[in-house]
Amino acid sequence: MWYELEALPGVPAEDAAAYVNRARKAAAALGLADRPGWDSWWRLLVHRDDGMVLLADRTRRWVCLPDGVDGQVVRLVADACHARACPLEGAPEVLERRLVWAHAVFPASATLARTARDTGVDAHESRFDPADGGVVAVNVRRQGVWETRRAKNWLADEFNMAPDQNRLQETGVGACRVVAGMPRGADAVREARRAGTALGLGVTPGVAAHRSRPGFALLMTSVIMCLLAALACVLWGAWWPLAVSAPLVVAAVARMVRMPADAPVWQRPRHWWWPHARTRRMETSDFKSRSAGDDGGRRRGRRAKAYAYERSTFPVPPGTLMALAAPLARERGVQSALSHCPPELQDADGPLLGVAVDGQPVRMPAAVMWDGIALLGKPGGGKSNSMHGVQQWACAHSNPDDSVVVFEAKGVDSFPILHRLNPRMRFMDLADARTPMISLLGEGDAWVRAQRFANLMHGALGDQQIGPKSRLQLTDSVALTLRAMDAPRFAQVCASQGVAVPATWVDGAFTLLFGHGARAGRALARAMACALDDDEARETVERLHGGVNERSGRPAVSDGQLFQLLNAPMNKMGLLAGAPQLTDPARRTVTWQRLLEHGVQLAINTGDPARPGVAAMGEDARRLVNALLFQGLRLQIGESCMGWQERGRRVRVFVDELTEITGADGRDEGGNVAAVEWLRSRGRAYGAELCAGTQYPEQIGERLMSCLLGLRTIGCYAQLAPSSAQIMAAALNVDPSQIRALGEHVMCVRTTGRDNTALPALTVAVPWFDGGHGV
Repeated sequence: MWYELEALPGVPAEDAAAYVNRARKAAAALGLADRPGWDSWWRLLVHRDDGMVLLADRTRRWVCLPDGVDGQVVRLVADACHARACPLEGAPEVLERRLVWAHAVFPASATLARTARDTGVDAHESRFDPADGGVVAVNVRRQGVWETRRAKNWLADEFNMAPDQNRLQETGVGACRVVAGMPRGADAVREARRAGTALGLGVTPGVAAHRSRPGFALLMTSVIMCLLAALACVLWGAWWPLAVSAPLVVAAVARMVRMPADAPVWQRPRHWWWPHARTRRMETSDFKSRSAGDDGGRRRGRRAKAYAYERSTFPVPPGTLMALAAPLARERGVQSALSHCPPELQDADGPLLGVAVDGQPVRMPAAVMWDGIALLGKPGGGKSNSMHGVQQWACAHSNPDDSVVVFEAKGVDSFPILHRLNPRMRFMDLADARTPMISLLGEGDAWVRAQRFANLMHGALGDQQIGPKSRLQLTDSVALTLRAMDAPRFAQVCASQGVAVPATWVDGAFTLLFGHGARAGRALARAMACALDDDEARETVERLHGGVNERSGRPAVSDGQLFQLLNAPMNKMGLLAGAPQLTDPARRTVTWQRLLEHGVQLAINTGDPARPGVAAMGEDARRLVNALLFQGLRLQIGESCMGWQERGRRVRVFVDELTEITGADGRDEGGNVAAVEWLRSRGRAYGAELCAGTQYPEQIGERLMSCLLGLRTIGCYAQLAPSSAQIMAAALNVDPSQIRALGEHVMCVRTTGRDNTALPALTVAVPWFDGGHGV
């Protein structure tokens, strides 16, 4: 029986744990949590009593439940979707249209990325957003007895024998077939691929799609059998195979003729009846993850478990299923709050901001990009989705010599999306030594590189964290280390002094700053001075550690006093020394200068690693490196990009989370606040365009908040906290209640027209850019 799900008024509960519990109860009521038994074969053949069919267009949701289910099942499904179920007399009218259908296909050798783990991301972020005139259908059933065993083995191989952390091991995970219908076949294939991606399984490299032709395989098989039978009759005179196969052809043709137009919707997810799991060849990353990053001595040719289901069958967790079934409140519940597209934006040629109440796209003028974009919203509100839409537009409308630099705080979740949206995008993972790294030293001799690094530290962190004295100490320690590591006798002298040779320049500078104790620091300084054997090295050591008392022969400055003097730079270098992969000598490095000169589309992962088997960096070290990289980019823009605006060149900078790059330590706002202000006030002459986001305005400090909210284009998702809503309402010149009442995937945005005329704030429905819509 068919039911239409209608969104209930109000905002659903924000508690993710409660939402998941409701989804699991609904999945259990649908039979998705039942363990298949000996009678499952008979029930599979004679009567369907598990799962459901979900039908979705852009604004509405319908579900078809098996005949005979009680009202309790319907109520649990509706509660999990924050909706009410209205029974229908017949099938939805969308199934009466003549559509071309396609279904999603999972590559048999595909692997799961870390996004498939249960990382705490709310499951209700998943959604369908088919194009106008299209429809998506999901046919769900319980898993088979062999599928559950194969799935566990597959996940164990993907996640180092620990599959319990994967959300595909939740209670109530079903098996589904995803199909999409559109007037044109190519559009149907595209929508089916997007719908498969919406499940959020973390599939690498991605989901494919094929045209659906129910009954065609049976027809082709019967035709081939008939041809072989005819050949046997001609060659050997055996007539009975032809008499048997000819009726099969007639039956197959009659079946295809009588098949309704919506037959793909009712096709159950196929079983892969073979009890043994598929296998795939293990990659280098598999061996590295099993051996803590060391792939030495691995056995080539070893195979791992592969995809556990039939290729057109997808696993679907209960939270994701109920999220996809939830009607879009932005279309049904807050439609009256959406704005009309103003005349000043009707012919705009910039990024797509959203959709107006009448379905008309609302874009901002491309020229307004010079004045910057600010995006704010609570976690899961859609801020990253909007930023990905602007990034996709920027990459698609860039010249070959333009640059796009993205500081992505959720790389583990966003990198697959960015790779799909922007195929030319290159990726750099701070924690992964297999990816390139931006040089923190740059080019030049030892003193030039050391001074550049000290300037980066001072500019990124500010005077309160790195003062003039700390700046000189950083310069001396880094320069001395760089010079000594190039000296031919350095290793021999270190051995004679009983001190280990530093693995990297960071480790050497950290040791000189007493990071490993006063004894090790002084011994390494003596070894460096002896290896270099020049006045410059001895003067550097004296500036760092003080001279020697001529009478007693002891250090003029005690160890305790030096600890206090070197404490600030030592702590910062200690953060870098705690992440040796950043300055691994085997890691490829590139400078900002080279990147900007040649033009690059680069995404920098500042969050959790995107590849399995890579240890995550500490939060303090990650924020320090983010601040150094952002400061280095800002300085290089000032040095290399003068006059870019006049020449039509651009460097577009995207910062997903401002708190990650400011260099703040909890006591001050950090030195990179000045870098953000420079990009806002002077970046236009250098071709720089800034798009930055954060969750709440209060968490970035008054100075940075004033700079961010002073940008010409500001987009805000729902802010439930009264203080946050008050700040954003004042910036957008609307009532605070309007900010608090914004629905899901709805944004209040303020921008300007081509003539720099300030426009009133607009309320728009934001497309699902992460799924491939918009641009």
